[in-house]
Amino acid sequence: MTSIIKLFAKRAKYYSLAIGILLTPAILFAVTNDVAETAAPTKTSLFELVFVKGGVFMYIILLLSVGMVYLIVDAFMLIKAEKLMPENAVKQIEDTNDAQTVIKICEENPCAITRIISAGLRAKKRGKLAMEEAIAEHGAREASAIRTKISYLNTIATIAPMLGLLGTVSGMIKAFGNIATMGMGKASVLADNISEALITTAGGLVIAIPAMAMFFFFRNRLNDIMVLVEDKIGEIIEKFEE
Repeated sequence: MTSIIKLFAKRAKYYSLAIGILLTPAILFAVTNDVAETAAPTKTSLFELVFVKGGVFMYIILLLSVGMVYLIVDAFMLIKAEKLMPENAVKQIEDTNDAQTVIKICEENPCAITRIISAGLRAKKRGKLAMEEAIAEHGAREASAIRTKISYLNTIATIAPMLGLLGTVSGMIKAFGNIATMGMGKASVLADNISEALITTAGGLVIAIPAMAMFFFFRNRLNDIMVLVEDKIGEIIEKFEE
């Protein structure tokens, strides 16, 4: 029970951050809703404002927001020094001078640094150059695998405003279509069409801005940690070089 409480406490900050990010669109749309209620004599619910007047594109943007939160929480849990180079495994390797024993330790403690060291030591019999090439290759592979995951945040940041723009175009097409058929007399109909255009634009930007910010944050964080990993590998491998 104690271990479960400690694990929950350790991850609580990541979950609170995810909830905050997920609530950001709702807060923005709530403010938009308040403005709409002040301007109009009849009240409009948040759900109706966003998912009825916002059109079908808002549902896709909502799915993107859920995906964004998942990717952010996953990246926070994955991209940290204790995950990529746990102290316990590193200390065991540093205290061992036998290559085969180190390989066994690496197999028992799978993580980025142990997989890289293991690959280098397995290539040691082919010479120092082969060992260095194996370390460089597997190091790039480990970093690439993580970058691929966080690149989806960049994809969301690109797609979300495009969906918002598509919703804007859709709303304006409807507005001008209604003007052509009914003239300028139906202001309420035109207002609904324009609302769809503006709401989807706002929704796309609300998702794109934090997604883009977190993508750059995790990319830089990964680069910094991989530098530490490479330095530590260099210190460890040096004693095995002939």
